[in-house]
Formats: sequence, structure tokens, C-alpha cells
Amino acid sequence: MASKKIAKYGFFIKFLIIFVLSLVLLLKFGIKVENLEFDELRIEQLYIKLDKKLILRAKELKFPQLKVQKEEKTSGNYLIDVTQSAKWLDILFQEISLHSLKIGDNELKILFENNSFFVDNKHFGLDVKMQEREEAGVDNFNISNLAFKDFNVTLSGFGSADIKKQKYAFSGSFNSFEINGRIDFTLVDGILRYKAYDIKANSLRDFMNDLDLKFNLNEDVKNWIYGFIIAQDYNIKELNGKVDLENSEFYLDDLNATAVAKGLNVKFEKSLEAVDVKEASIKLKNSNLYFDLLEPVYKGRKLDGSNLVIYNIFDEKEAGILLNLKTRSMYDSVINDILKAYDIKIPINQTSGKMDATLLLDINFDTINVIANGDFNATNAGIDIAGAKFNAKNADIKLINTDTLKIDAKNFGLEFFNSDARANIDINKSVGDIRANLKNLDLGSDDAKILSLKDEKIQAKLDFSGDDTKLNILNFDLNLSFGDENKIQTNNASLIKHSPLLNQIGISDFRDFTLTTKDFNTLNIDANDLKFNLPFYHKDGTKYEVDDFNIDVNIQKLTSKGRSKSGLIKFNTKQSDVNITTQNLNLQIDTNETNDQERLYALNLYAKNADVTIKDLNRTLAFKNLEFYEKADEMIIRGFPSSGRFGFVKNNQKIDLDATGISGEFVNQFFGFNSFESGNFRLKILGESKDLFKGEARFHSAYIKDYIFYQQLLSFINSVPALLSFKTPDFNDKGFTVKSGKILFEKDGSLIKFIAIDIEGSSADIAGKGTIDLESKVINIDLELKILKDASNIIDKIPVVNQIILGKERSFSTLITIRGTTQKPEYSTQILQDTLLSPFNIIKNIIEAPFLIFD
Repeated sequence: MASKKIAKYGFFIKFLIIFVLSLVLLLKFGIKVENLEFDELRIEQLYIKLDKKLILRAKELKFPQLKVQKEEKTSGNYLIDVTQSAKWLDILFQEISLHSLKIGDNELKILFENNSFFVDNKHFGLDVKMQEREEAGVDNFNISNLAFKDFNVTLSGFGSADIKKQKYAFSGSFNSFEINGRIDFTLVDGILRYKAYDIKANSLRDFMNDLDLKFNLNEDVKNWIYGFIIAQDYNIKELNGKVDLENSEFYLDDLNATAVAKGLNVKFEKSLEAVDVKEASIKLKNSNLYFDLLEPVYKGRKLDGSNLVIYNIFDEKEAGILLNLKTRSMYDSVINDILKAYDIKIPINQTSGKMDATLLLDINFDTINVIANGDFNATNAGIDIAGAKFNAKNADIKLINTDTLKIDAKNFGLEFFNSDARANIDINKSVGDIRANLKNLDLGSDDAKILSLKDEKIQAKLDFSGDDTKLNILNFDLNLSFGDENKIQTNNASLIKHSPLLNQIGISDFRDFTLTTKDFNTLNIDANDLKFNLPFYHKDGTKYEVDDFNIDVNIQKLTSKGRSKSGLIKFNTKQSDVNITTQNLNLQIDTNETNDQERLYALNLYAKNADVTIKDLNRTLAFKNLEFYEKADEMIIRGFPSSGRFGFVKNNQKIDLDATGISGEFVNQFFGFNSFESGNFRLKILGESKDLFKGEARFHSAYIKDYIFYQQLLSFINSVPALLSFKTPDFNDKGFTVKSGKILFEKDGSLIKFIAIDIEGSSADIAGKGTIDLESKVINIDLELKILKDASNIIDKIPVVNQIILGKERSFSTLITIRGTTQKPEYSTQILQDTLLSPFNIIKNIIEAPFLIFD
């Protein structure tokens, strides 16, 4: 049994030996196949011969694909195949010349002769020449061309190979699209480790497009590496990494690079203008691509210190960019446009001053989610917050996670207020909370402050969700809004105590108060149910103290004008002048009024149909038209009563009253008695004060009804029979009829001295002098009653006495003395005998009295 098995094996061995020997003999003589084709097998001009080594030549060899490949081989796979087959190449072959070797759809060209090896297909190409010498088992070779065609990378240089240990090394140059440079790599156990350096390029467009095809890059990553960032010149100092050629694993996370790009245009977003960058230092590490920008400028704004990072560039889901923007330029709409491009609306715009700003944008390319954080430090700046224009000596502004804005500002406010403020703003809801220490709020000019607050704690709500920005100061119920027009509105009448102007003009209450302005210089004020304490009264005697007002103010020009909605009063001011016009309102003044603080403005009052009550004199005068002027220590009144005109001037040096053509009724009003009726009067008073002056009154065509208690005098004449003859027709029920008259008087303290009284009637004259003490009410007046011409029918019948007593003027007189007090006057007389014995000198003195005030 065993012998049979041995016989069988012996036969097989013999057959194998004979076959091999036969094959060797055939190869020794050479095998030629001119043309052979069977199914998918095709051989053309095949020649195989065994010399010292095999010689293999063929024009075309075509074989079917016996093994289905799951994936198409890459250039890296071919490089592995070549390195793995290289140890057999020189051992087995003397020459290989295969112009077309097709296995399935894959076609190669292979040439090997005289230590030169050439292989080429659609993915891979190699042209290498082995050196003659061999050192320690390491072969050196020159590579004319090593082409990774699927990556469009071509290399040339020097290499070495330890075929036994499967270790390879290369150093040379490469080209890929627009890129060229130097490269070193080693290949050990299928792992290719490479370092590229001194790489130059003037564009990355084609390279990035091809890279995108190979690795299916995130579209945004691709755009940011080349598209949003374009340089005129690229210099990659070093690029190193490794590749598992067998498994086509590129270990992208281990890829490292450093580079410099010059003349860059960087677009933060495709809708934005490009940032001009002189130079950028670029580093690739841990799948993050870092750009440090040198001298970046965006729309004329320097962004020195800015940088950007494209992170997780090889992870489509996690890839994104960090934009770190820094600027010392103003944070205005130019910078804000960058945020708006990512649909982030920061309600801040700087209009003046200095700024140190850092803005960090984190943009995820997959979700397009943008997270913004920023630090903004403004100095001596004008800052527009949601349309409200503020000033700040210093403001620290923080943007937190896109939707929160925190502001810490010193000396922060508008033109009319200053504060230290903290604000917390919800950007998504467009609202904010503000807490501030209000240092001062002064709305209006220095001389006319509408509102003045100092050292107050402020709690406020900010709302910029609508067209206008609203700032509500809660603890003062003060509502501000900013937009095309700015408004300040309040219903809080307790704010009046903080208004020097409203206090000064006597405002005590209001229903609502609205101030509208575009620039806080030109103001329009609407005040409804404004309650005030001004010296005006309605015609029915009730005080005019409530009305609605509309007022225009120009702070810079120090002017204002306004009117009441009732039409009773209107006014305007210009610098230190205040002009008021009234209609059908009565006025109360005090000529003796003094203020602790001297009035700095001039008051001009123009009144129509006004009764003026002089409070300190307890007098009321009626005027059709009145002009009243007052400033500091000067008061001027010019008016037109029902007839005539009236003027009054009072200052520290003098008082001057001049009235012309006034009626008896107006005189009664002025002096506070009811002595005159009708007539035409002229009154003049000059002096140092209301307690020290001289005066003169002239009048004609009037009736004296109560001059020195006329009724009591008339009763006295009636009660003395001897005086009945003096009761001429001039003494009648209407009063004493006056053709003309004049009175010279003076006042010194409480004493009024009648220097001369000269009243001419149609049938009698009255002359007199005397005093009245206003404080004690004591009267000391002497009157001379003179019967004129033919008025005395008694004496006229006695010829001798007639001539003696009446004289040439055909008149005689008697003396009436008035003593006592104004409440209880006492009358006495001296009759004819006294007249004869003691001629009166009153009329004579009156005639000689210096009535010169009007002269």
C-alpha cells in the first residue's frame, strides 16, 4: 500500500521536474505569441525569454478582472503595490516592456531596463532610475516623475529604499495645480509621512476645488480657505502629516502647517465688502486653521490685532469659524454691518470719541448658528443706543452670547443730564433694565431750567422694540422716547419741585406734561391743566390759575414763545426779556414788592381790557390797553384808560407819574375815593419814593362830589345861617361844579401836605392848604370859600360895605377850618367881621405858589 503511494508521488514529482525543465528550455529559446485572443483574453506581440533573468515584452496584454474590487484603487494603492513588488523586480527581470497591460478596466504601461523603472496609468505614474551602488542594503535612486494623478501632485527628486525592510524615503520638489515647493517623505509599513516646505502659490482656487472633490469639504470651509479669503501670494513654510496608503486614511487631524499670505482680501460674509489685509500668518493645527492678520482695514477702519480661526475644518457637522475682530476705530455702522450680515442687531452706534473694541463671532457652518461676544470700551464718546444719542466719558459695553448687552458707563447721559449708569439689555426682546446714579439733570438754560435733578437714584426701563426707543424712569414716572422726534412725558406733578422755572413762575400742578424735540435744543411743550400762581384774574373776579399751554423753546438762542389754549395769554422770551400779552384778564401788582434775589430778566406785559390792582396802594385802575415793564429795581407802566393816557416809572432813584386827559372816575380809582365826576385831568408826581414826592393835579369841567368830605361841608354850610349866602349854584346835588382847578401837594412819610388848592367854579372859588396824616388820620386843612362876582345878593345891596367888602372883583370870602380826623372831621368858620379885621392870605399865597411841575 505504501509502495503504491510512493509510486504516485514519484510520478508527480517526475512530471513537475519535466514540466519545469521543459519550461526553462522554452524560455531559454524564447516564447513568442504574435496574436492570441480568446473571450476577454488578448495577447499581442508577446515575447518571453529567460536569459540571466527574464525578459518580458508585449505590445498588449489584456486579462479579465477575476476579482471584483470594492473600491477603485488610488494612486496611493499603486505606490504600495510598486514598493511591495520592487524586491522581485531586479531579482526576476532583466527587462520588462509592457506598452499596454489591461486588467479589467485598469490599464498600465510598465517599462524596466538598465535599472530604470517606468509605470503609468490614469491614477499613478512613476519614472525612477536605480543607482549602481548599494549601501548597507539601501538602494538609492533618482525619481524623474512620481505622479499622484488623482491628486494632481507630481514629484521629482532623490529617493532611497531598503527593500528588504520595506522602508522608503524621498526628498525633492512637487507641483500641484497652482502650488509648487519642496517635499520630504518616508514610507514605512504602508504609512507615508511627509513634510512639504518652501511652497509658493499665487492662488489656491484649483487646488481647493480639487480638494473639495476628493474629501467633500464643507462648503463654508472651502469658501473660507479660498473664496472669502484670497491672497495675491501664498508662501507655505511647512506642511506635514501622514497617510495610510493601504487604507487611504489621511489622518487629517494630525495635519500641521505654517504659512504666510500677502495682499489678502478677506470677506467676513459674501454680502460685505472685503477687508484689505497686508499680510496674514497662517497655521494649521489640530484641524484648526488660524489666521493672524497684519494691518487689516475694513472700509477705512483699522482692525489691528484681529484674527480668525476656521475650526474642525475636516468635520462637516462641527466645522465653523471664529472671527476675532479688534479695532480702535469708532464702533459705528461700518462695524455694525458685519453683525447685521449675520442677523445680529446690536443697538449701539458710536458717533464720536475713542473706542477699544473686541468682537468675537462663533459661526457654525452646518447650523449657521452665530454666537457673538464682545468687549467695547468707549472714551469721551458719543454713543447712539437704539436711536437715543448719549455721551459718555467712559463706557464698558459687553455683548454676551449674542442676546445680552451689559453697559457700565461713567459720566453717561445726554446734553441735559449726566449719570453713572448700569444697563442690562435683552437684545432678542429689545428691552433693558437701567440703574443709575443721576449726578445732574438740567433741562433748559441756566436762567430757565425746566427740570433740575441732582444726586438721585434712577430705575428705568428701556424698550426699543418699536419704531421709537422708550426710556421710562420708573421712580419719577418720567417717560422719554427717542426717534425722529424725541419726547419727554410725565403725569407726575411732584416733579414741579425739581423745576426752578416752574417754581419761579408759580406753577403748582398739571395733569400731563409733554416735551417734544429733535435735538434737545428746539423744544415744544404741551402742558394740560397747568395750575399756576400768576397775578391775573378773570373779569368775574376769580383767579386765572388753570389753563392748557403750548410752548416753543430754543435753548441755544435763549428764546421761547407760547400761548394758552384759552387765548387769554401768550408770551415770548428772548434771552433776558419776557414778553406777555393778555386779553380780558385783570392784573395785580405790588409797586413795593422786593425780592431776596434780584430779578435778572426784564418783564414786558401787554394787556388789553385789563383792570390793574395796585396791591400795596389798594387801588384798581381800568385800562383799555396797558404796557407793564419790570426788571430788577425798575418798574414802568404805560396805559390807556377809557380816556387819556397814564404813565408810571419807579426805580431806586425816583418815582415819576404822569397822567394826561384822564377822567374824574379814573382819578377816583387811583386815589381810592369817590370825589370827582367827569372832567379832564392831568396828574404829575415826582419824587424819590412813594413816601417822598411832590405832585400836581390840574383839571377842568368836573364835579367835586366828596372833596374833603364834600357832603359834610355842604351840611355844615346849611347849618350856619351866616354861610347860607355862600351856597352858590356851584354847590348842588351833583357836587361842586369846577371850571378849572389845580392842586399842589407833597408827601413825606405818612404826611400829605396840600401846598396849594385852587379850584375855580362858575360862581365860587375854593382855595386852601393843609395836611393830612395818613397814619394818625389827623386833618389840618384851611379852606377859603370865595363867592364870585354877583353871587352875593346880600352885600351887593349895601353900597358902602359893598365896595369895602367886595372890592373891585365884586366878591368876598370866608375861612372854613377842618380839624379832627378823617373819620370824624370838625368844621368851623370865621364870618364877615373876621374877614374885615384879618384879610385872608390863602388865595394870595395860592396865586403865588410855584405850580411849575408841568412847566
